[in-house]
Amino acid sequence: MPNLLPNSPPWLHPAERLMEATALTLIGLVVVFLMMRRPRSEQPATWAMAMAGAVGAFAIFLLCYGVVPSEWLNFANSYLKWSSDKFIVKHNQFGTNLPTFDIPYSALKDAIAAGIYIVFFGLNIALWIMWQKRPTATAAGAEPGTKVIGTSRFGRPLKAKA
Repeated sequence: MPNLLPNSPPWLHPAERLMEATALTLIGLVVVFLMMRRPRSEQPATWAMAMAGAVGAFAIFLLCYGVVPSEWLNFANSYLKWSSDKFIVKHNQFGTNLPTFDIPYSALKDAIAAGIYIVFFGLNIALWIMWQKRPTATAAGAEPGTKVIGTSRFGRPLKAKA
């Protein structure tokens, strides 16, 4: 993925791809939240609408579960140098005879990556529930005072003022 800001400050360059992937994910989630504000139509979805929704959902899943955690791990390995040879806590670091253990930075790096997956999975379930519980257009008050009196020869509903 090319850098979108080639002339960026030197402190920004190492985390640039991580920030771009996170920004794209947030933009996609904002679009989903905006779409959830509209009420659901009473008509079944068309093939094109279903395919557009599937492609959009796949793109957001790809960013959430693939790109963002991968870029975090690349950033932590390459620029922060959080490998198994650097330690947060080292055995007998404080000079005591207590049984201690080593905690490398790679454990923290992996825990943060697992946290990213857990947060996105929880958000994923919450969005599924919210999407399914959207009100329909008539329940939300759209088109008040109209009722369907039949269908046209093309299968579309004919509406009349009540």
